[in-house]
Amino acid sequence: METNVAMENVPIPTMTLPEVEGLVHELYKPNPPQTISRIQEILQTLQKSPAGWQLADGLLSRPDDNIKFFGALTFTVKLNTESLSDEDALSVLHKLVSFLITSLRDGTAGFVVKKICSTLVTYFVHYSHTWSRCIRHLCYSLDKCASLPIEDISDAAPFEEVVQSLDVENFYALTWFAQFLANEMEKIDTKSTKYIPLHQRLADNASDVVVFLAHGIKPVSGQKTRPRESIACLNAWLQYGYRIQNQTLAQQLRTLVHPVINCLPNDELYDIAVEVLIFILDDWRSFPLKDHIESLYSVFESQWGQDKYQLLLRSEDVDDEEVQFGLLMLAFAGFQKVELMDETNMRAQQLLTSLVGLLGANGYPGVDNKIFVPILEFMGSFVEDLLDTLHEAESTDNVRWDKPPVWQIMQAVSHSSRKIQYPSITIYNSWDSTERVAFGDARKDVADFMQSVYMLVGKELISIFASNLLEALPVSAWAELEAAAFCLGALADCVSDTTSCDGVLTKVFGSPLFDLLRQGQTVVPVRARQTCLSLIERYSEFFGNHPEFLPPALNLLFSAVGDRHLAMPSSKSIYTLCSSCRSLLTPEVDAFLEQYAALRNNELDPLAEERVIGAIASIIQAIPDDSLKLNAFRRLLAMVVVDADISLQLSAYPEGSLLPPDNPSILRAYDLAQRPTAEVPAAEVSLQLAIRALRCLISMAKGLQAPTESVDLDAGYDSPQMPADANLNQIHVDIMNLLVRLKDTFSSNFEVVDVICGILRAGFSETEPGPFVFPPQMVTEFMTSRWHGRVATVVNTASVFVTSLNSGSQKKYLGEVLGQLLPWVFGLLNQLSEPDQDPELAQYSLEFTQRVMARRPEILMSQPPNMLEFLFMFALKPLNGNEPLPKAAAADFWTTFISIQTDDQNTQAIVNNAMTYLGPKLSESLIQNIGGKASRSELDKLSEPLKKLVAQHVNARQWLQAALQDPAFPSDKVSPEDKELFLKKIIM
Repeated sequence: METNVAMENVPIPTMTLPEVEGLVHELYKPNPPQTISRIQEILQTLQKSPAGWQLADGLLSRPDDNIKFFGALTFTVKLNTESLSDEDALSVLHKLVSFLITSLRDGTAGFVVKKICSTLVTYFVHYSHTWSRCIRHLCYSLDKCASLPIEDISDAAPFEEVVQSLDVENFYALTWFAQFLANEMEKIDTKSTKYIPLHQRLADNASDVVVFLAHGIKPVSGQKTRPRESIACLNAWLQYGYRIQNQTLAQQLRTLVHPVINCLPNDELYDIAVEVLIFILDDWRSFPLKDHIESLYSVFESQWGQDKYQLLLRSEDVDDEEVQFGLLMLAFAGFQKVELMDETNMRAQQLLTSLVGLLGANGYPGVDNKIFVPILEFMGSFVEDLLDTLHEAESTDNVRWDKPPVWQIMQAVSHSSRKIQYPSITIYNSWDSTERVAFGDARKDVADFMQSVYMLVGKELISIFASNLLEALPVSAWAELEAAAFCLGALADCVSDTTSCDGVLTKVFGSPLFDLLRQGQTVVPVRARQTCLSLIERYSEFFGNHPEFLPPALNLLFSAVGDRHLAMPSSKSIYTLCSSCRSLLTPEVDAFLEQYAALRNNELDPLAEERVIGAIASIIQAIPDDSLKLNAFRRLLAMVVVDADISLQLSAYPEGSLLPPDNPSILRAYDLAQRPTAEVPAAEVSLQLAIRALRCLISMAKGLQAPTESVDLDAGYDSPQMPADANLNQIHVDIMNLLVRLKDTFSSNFEVVDVICGILRAGFSETEPGPFVFPPQMVTEFMTSRWHGRVATVVNTASVFVTSLNSGSQKKYLGEVLGQLLPWVFGLLNQLSEPDQDPELAQYSLEFTQRVMARRPEILMSQPPNMLEFLFMFALKPLNGNEPLPKAAAADFWTTFISIQTDDQNTQAIVNNAMTYLGPKLSESLIQNIGGKASRSELDKLSEPLKKLVAQHVNARQWLQAALQDPAFPSDKVSPEDKELFLKKIIM
């Protein structure tokens, strides 16, 4: 507390040096944040004051390292914020060099020495014209232990001799300064004419830098050099050289590459030497010379290189050094990519062979093998580049597997397919979540690689993995079988439009594989079963071409769908297979219904059940006989309705009723992972059962959709004629009655409303009659009935419904439907005090009326005048609000309204009269937004109604001018002249 009071009363410009020292000491103590902040404020004020130079000088002369550091920092602040004459600048330079020399001799901490070096860099950035040969001057000054006059260095001893005479402390300082100098200069714009002289002066120092770095970069540390720091300094200059692309500088720096390569075998220098070499190989590809490449080849071929390679390949515990060696090989291979494609270049082919061999290194990819994924990514890129080269040479048909580099690519296929085998369950369970994800990602990378290789070698790749699978099958090599099945599945998309691989696939799917998989996880591990089941889904086109394999495949899938470990892959495969082969499976629809009935008697995952129901519904859709189709549908519907009926019964239980955890309804309401262990309210179970029943219904509705491309509802089409079939009519009534009961009971739940609307939408896009293609009047009455929540979703569904009716044979119903929907929507909006009360409802309601207005303006304009007036005034409110989605909907609404041009004279007259009244108000709202109320992202949308207004209404200028001159204009920074100029620009 006393410190704070003292600081508050200090007259800052008159503080003594000891007082400043005291503040600096306080800065490093664990003081409260407000105290630290106040100290920093005082010290920064002192640094920027005219007395700051003397303060910096005094602080650097003190013995305490923290005080010295702050002194150097103060010099940096002054150099960055004040301009000096050349004479004064040189005075500062000599002080800084003198302080550096003193600090190197009196045991000052390294962080202070580095800060002084950094301050000298700041001096060079601002006053390089006074210190153009900074490296040479600093080197001579360090050698003489005094800051020499700038002009004296031209008559001094040869620079190389001076460098060799520097002791280790001086060499450290020179290296740090040169490194910081390159780092700082890299940040300065190289294109600006202001800084061209600065960059040229630095480049003039490069020859001196090369001299002292050549002395410092040696495989063995000497008493006077520190090669590690020298290589770090070189790295900084390489980064700078890459940035400015100065050929002279690059030529000078190239002389240091061989010394760096020679440092690779030194354990202390290895990592930083690798870092430098990877940079020039990966990033500065024009930098290495031919003799550098030859030297690197020699390194990889040397005994040291072979030992490093074997460590990376075979070590059980690979450290970062070994991984770095692999990354160096990878960077070198990337630099030599063109040579790697040349089968006659034996040295390059040996490099490629060695690189591919690392795909077989010990460890699991992404877990304890960190080199696998980078090499695989390189090989994928290499294959694509090779393909481009072969295409250009028109020689893709002459690819030979036994010749480089395709031979090595096939070795990569072999290694990578083995490396993605899952470990034992004990090892897998020992991995954390990050490691499991990394291993899974590596498998995906392998799948991508296989697809690239397929483009090179074709269907023979399918044969390889089919053979691997069939070889693993009789010996129960499940890990190998799973990996082969995974790779085979990865190639499915490559052969989906051809039957050229059907012979190979016939061997796989005609093998005992399905019989073995049906024997359960006691015989075949879960992971292998999951992958093989997914394989069926991936090759659904094959089963469509070979229906003789459908029964065993589907029998296998249905036997697995009840297993919680296999429910997801098996149900997905069932859905894909049945959907794509529906016409072939219609004779077996009764068997499918019986299978589903049996599954319902056991625990069945909800999502798996939805897929199975969708699969059966797709088969029912393909039944050509309408009577048989409806009978099959009724049987499926009856099973789904059971859950809905039970949910409605439970909803009638007295409030607070509880169900025990072993109640059969709970088993259906919750999947295994969410199943409660204590009593559950009957109302909650009722809701979950209702949701499950509805989700099954929407799966039925989607499964019954015709297997054609989805219909563009905005484009219009021939809507289905409503049939006279009494059976179908009764189905419509039964389904709608069920939906009404579920809506009336559960529509306060958002998921219930979403799924019900999804069921309705499934029928909107159909062009043929069907169980979910309800009569328009039935849909209208359902939507306009009472909802307990989420009515905005229903309004959005009504928009889609109206669009679907706009064309085709049901267009005649549109007037009647809109006669009910429009007052309903107006009524919903009338319940809102402001659009912000329910932004979603406001948005969807405006979108609904906008769609009606765009397609049938005469129907909208025939509504009662009081309803139209309410609608137009409501549509102005979101423009003046802050909710982005309703605002965008309102902008679209007004863009459409302004653009109405119709042959109906009565409708056009209503629109024109309305614009006379609404034009000024709309103009005011638009100008308010454009003038500052709207965010930048909203302006594009808001400019559309403005464009239409200007283009189509003669009074637009008058309305907009009045809005611009309104005292409520949101910005006082726009002059009248600017407003007039804006008006001229938009009204040409």
